[in-house]
Amino acid sequence: MDIEQKLTTLGKVAQRLNEKNIIWAVGASALLYLEGLTTDFHDFDLLIAPRDIPLATEVFMQLGARRLPRSAPSPDYATAQFVEVMLDGVDFDLLCGFAIRRKEVVYPYPFSENRVAHTVNTKGALTPLTPLADWFVLYQLMPVGARKAALIGRHLKAHAVGDTRLWLSDWLNNRLPGDVRENVMALYASLP
Repeated sequence: MDIEQKLTTLGKVAQRLNEKNIIWAVGASALLYLEGLTTDFHDFDLLIAPRDIPLATEVFMQLGARRLPRSAPSPDYATAQFVEVMLDGVDFDLLCGFAIRRKEVVYPYPFSENRVAHTVNTKGALTPLTPLADWFVLYQLMPVGARKAALIGRHLKAHAVGDTRLWLSDWLNNRLPGDVRENVMALYASLP
């Protein structure tokens, strides 16, 4: 499926989620695409506020989505609620309480309405985006995310905007593995 078709479906979803006042935002590889860091992505990972996951799931069902069979749990993630749906041939992962497990320690992503960096227009609908700074940290916590973390780090050094330092500070005020903490501190220090 081409990117334009994926974006058209995202626009339809964004309009309905926004109409229902659901707190949500795009993250992961689709975020990198929407921010101009990559030229492709596979699916949409949508972060959903805890109180809104039932309504968000209902919105997808009303749009004609079908719920995909539950995947086997991954040892790398400890997400509280994970719903995977297919709409118009596009895969959406609805993530509530997203968390990454690394060496038996769970690192939660504190998604809320305060973790929306900005919005972009997707086929006429406002699409909220999570902060790139958050994904700089999250990708480092993932077993195969180092390349994407490095890509984000280079981008933020050249194009840091708005609350990048604040997002990174939030992470530094919490528990992080030593190597990740060092990388976050180095990026923080290098920002213009």
